[in-house]
Order: sequence, then C-alpha cells, then structure tokens
Amino acid sequence: MAKPMDQDERARTWFHPLRMKLVDQLRKNGPMTQTELARAVYAEPASARYHLLRLQRAGFVEPAGTRPGPKGITEKLFRNVPTAKEPDMEALTFSTKHGSKKDTELRKHHFDQAAEAHRVGERIALSDPGRFFGINMMEVKASPERLRALRDALRATLMGFMSGLEKPGDDAEQVTLCVNFYPQTTA
Repeated sequence: MAKPMDQDERARTWFHPLRMKLVDQLRKNGPMTQTELARAVYAEPASARYHLLRLQRAGFVEPAGTRPGPKGITEKLFRNVPTAKEPDMEALTFSTKHGSKKDTELRKHHFDQAAEAHRVGERIALSDPGRFFGINMMEVKASPERLRALRDALRATLMGFMSGLEKPGDDAEQVTLCVNFYPQTTA
C-alpha cells in the first residue's frame, strides 16, 4: 500500500497541466474512461492512465465503477473528487511579490500550462493543419505601467469577445489563447 502524500507532494501532483485538464474534463462531463479522457485532452491513453493514477493516489479522482466496452472488455470509469483542499489557481498578478514562494509556484504553473498548450497545438498543427489558427509574436518596449494597461486592454477585449459568443454549436472550435509577457535580456 502506498504511503499517504504530504501537502507539498499533493500540490506538486496537482500543478501539472495535463492532470489539471483531466480533472477539468471530469468536472465538466462526469465519469469518463481513460481513453475518453485521453481523446478529450489530446494525449495518449497510456499517458492519461499514468496521470489518472497519480491523481487518484493524491485524492483528486476516484474510481467510478465500470461499464461494458468494445470487444467485450470492461472499461473503468474515473470521477472527480470535489475537495476544498485543491490548491488555489489564481492568476499571477503584477502585485505578487517577486521571488516569493507563491510567485515561483505560480510562474512555474503558468509556464507549464503554456508549454502544454504549445505541445498540444504542435500535435494538432501537424496532424490536422486545417484546424491551426497560427502564431503571432511581437516585441514591445514599454514601461511597467504601460504593460499593465496593455494587459488590461487585452483582458477587456477578450471578455468583450467572449460575452458576444452565442452558445457554441457543433462546429465551435475550442482554442487556447496564450499571451505572454517575457522580459528580454541582452547577452
């Protein structure tokens, strides 16, 4: 039997982009199999299984029974375990104290999310180029105050865009929009 996880290990288990996507799918859709989850998050079934087992050990998901599957196999279902102990997923802000433990954890979390979004995007772009919307990069020089104004303007524009969307139909495409502000260094 596995030893119980301490809170730090539990938080490390949670702060993995693929694991957070798996739990999000279970929250939205209810019990699902590892194959259904893998398909939903564009991952391999074996990878989904590995991460589901890690989440189960940490107490974020649990078995939800079985059902008959294709070719006479029995499929195992997983479900989300709602808990008030899940780490806070707040966004990194300009007011977060630079270099603090929270700052470091949030930055790592956001970089991991961005890396996962790029990994999934690359897979889709190579396997189904018609669904790829592209990448834009632009360098900007501005003071911290102007960068905050840019961030706020982008947020307001996105919120306005999203509020104007009707209920998505069958042809709705879900995308990840990743806007990063990286300081550049001179070598």
